[in-house]
Amino acid sequence: MRRFLVCATLVAGPLSILALMGSISAQGPVPGAGRPAAPPSSAPPAVGGTSVVVIDVANIFKNHIRFNEKMKEIKNEIDQFEASIRAEQTKFNQKREGLAQFLPSSPDYKKLEEELARMQSEVQVQVGLKRKTFLEQEAREYFKTYKEIEQSVAVFAQQNRIGLVLRFNGDEMKAENRDSVLQGVNKAVVYHDRLDITEWILRDLNRGATATPTGPSVQPGAPVGPISRPQIPGKTTR
Repeated sequence: MRRFLVCATLVAGPLSILALMGSISAQGPVPGAGRPAAPPSSAPPAVGGTSVVVIDVANIFKNHIRFNEKMKEIKNEIDQFEASIRAEQTKFNQKREGLAQFLPSSPDYKKLEEELARMQSEVQVQVGLKRKTFLEQEAREYFKTYKEIEQSVAVFAQQNRIGLVLRFNGDEMKAENRDSVLQGVNKAVVYHDRLDITEWILRDLNRGATATPTGPSVQPGAPVGPISRPQIPGKTTR
């Protein structure tokens, strides 16, 4: 039997769908869960010095409590669907074994063969539709969460007179891991000195959430405002 896979490669891990195997042929960052503050009507005037900070968006998704809760809900739906497909698979196999009771040229054999073909076709359609549904659900959650991140970053930047926010990857390179090394040498941000605002954005996005995020992060519910600015060389805090 073949396994139907639902794969989404945005930031979260892949999702899988099981389908009938054997005779059955096979055919994944929101305004969303959190409550980001609304941007002020006008941004503060720009000031001299460095006005650039960085943010680890992958880390935000990894530790965004409400986003990960939604991903778990989708995974649970997939698990339930897999169970229903396994039940259909069992029924299919049982009926297929019944072919041995008839001669291939008999009407009963042909009738059962047609029924098995219908079962196969129905399951293929069902799996295809569910796969599309799960991918759309996942994409919506990524979209809503990313728009929420954008809004929270915009508020922080305007409050702290920051003119540019760059995305970077805060993971350390692992010499024994080729993918980690390739990712590291292709980083857009080579060096920064205390300009990472990821912690502040996570505090804002997780404010009021009660669940535990999947990875290390700041404590949920920690106050965000007034925000103490990161240490930016060449600019004084106002």
